Amino acid sequence: MERSNYYIELQMYCRGRYLTIASFDRNSCEKIVHELFDELRGDHQASDLRRLRINLLLNDTENSRTQLRSIHCTLDELAENTKIIIKKTFRAVNFE
Repeated sequence: MERSNYYIELQMYCRGRYLTIASFDRNSCEKIVHELFDELRGDHQASDLRRLRINLLLNDTENSRTQLRSIHCTLDELAENTKIIIKKTFRAVNFE
């Protein structure tokens, strides 16, 4: 499978804009990254309860990233999503 440079970016809404608080570099194939993103908990629409956002980004060139997908979540959902991301990353790194 062809590998690409993907990023999963965690953001929180503060003072009228989203601030990036963490980023996971996922040098992986497109299918695996999208399967991972499908497992994440949250909603595609922002709300007052869902002030945290997870973005799936593709590094197109050296200075350009394209946002492919986005999900909004609560703090509890973010905790679960972080667990999912770390587990999948651990498996990918240790079993590839």
